[in-house]
Amino acid sequence: MPVAVVKYDQTLAALRRAIELCEGFSGLNPDSKVILKPNVVIGGRKSQRPDGVVTTLEVMEGLLTLLREAGCRDITIAEGGAIQPELNLNTPRAFEWSGIKELAERLGIPTIDLNEGPFTALDFYGVKIEIASALLEAGFIVNVPVLKTHQLTKISMGLKNLKGVLSNESKKNFHRHGLERFIAILGTKIPVSLTVIDGTFAIQKGPVGDDVHRMNLLVAGKDILDVDIVGAHILGIDPAEVGHVKLFADMTGQTVDLNRVEVRGENPADVQKPLAWASTWPLDLMKKYNISGIHMETPGYSNCSGCGMGIFVAVNNFFRENVGATFDGVEICAGQEPVASPAANKVFCLGKCACDTNKDHPHAIKIKGCPPSIKKIYETLKEELVP
Repeated sequence: MPVAVVKYDQTLAALRRAIELCEGFSGLNPDSKVILKPNVVIGGRKSQRPDGVVTTLEVMEGLLTLLREAGCRDITIAEGGAIQPELNLNTPRAFEWSGIKELAERLGIPTIDLNEGPFTALDFYGVKIEIASALLEAGFIVNVPVLKTHQLTKISMGLKNLKGVLSNESKKNFHRHGLERFIAILGTKIPVSLTVIDGTFAIQKGPVGDDVHRMNLLVAGKDILDVDIVGAHILGIDPAEVGHVKLFADMTGQTVDLNRVEVRGENPADVQKPLAWASTWPLDLMKKYNISGIHMETPGYSNCSGCGMGIFVAVNNFFRENVGATFDGVEICAGQEPVASPAANKVFCLGKCACDTNKDHPHAIKIKGCPPSIKKIYETLKEELVP
């Protein structure tokens, strides 16, 4: 099936052309229950623009207009955003920050918080995974991710965007039991009919942040793998090196070779803009605040969104209040992967995963929770490290 790459000037005409080029509405029954699944990952600060972080309102409204033109009336916007109670992160706030709440109310489109269920339980290699039943019962799913690189999975596009259909506990299980593999399996369970990557902006080292690049592109197609392959090339990333994309291709008997994809519209090479994906935010914060004597690895696959965002806030707040400080043999661990050095004088284990990994370290200071309390992390660092 073809993939369309279209230069996007925020007009309905450009979006229409992308859908037509990829034959995106083929198989659409106007009587079907249609679900739009955007990327509305968090609710940010009012002073912060959502550019590059969430699906734009122009693309969402354009898709709603085109679906209604096609005769569809049973249309719902569905998403399950990151949850972090201390930061007031949840789907309703994400809908509000992104502008989707106002858009949906204005156009009379219902929204669903997928975190609330109901869910259907499926078996992923012996792990119970709960998927929002609304997605499994839909007649036509339009997946609307953003063009992103991602600090854990290299890219976050069509396949990765489906993670929002899981219960919160299942999202955690993805991180605990093999994030890339489980994303690939999930892609085989959700019958996506059309994927439209909103490339108005591209974000570097996502899923959130302010390293945003204007791209003015749309990448659309009915085959979610082919869309991700093209999107990855546009950001200068080899899809063969993206774990979940390669695994999904293997599971479905396909390859990640761009040459086998029929691309209509722009040549991906002509609109390519390579962006970095790997984040070194702990080291970046220490350089920013001139902190020395602390070792902290960038959290890996096991560190889920709610946990990671809270840890960032807590550590940033502590470093900011101790500019220029020098410590002695301190390690901070987050996620399952980091194993503290036996020589460390103090090991701060942030969250359940880090506590389990380093439970036998003689100098472990355990801040439990899933996610751990931001306040508790900050206060413990302060009590233990500041005279």
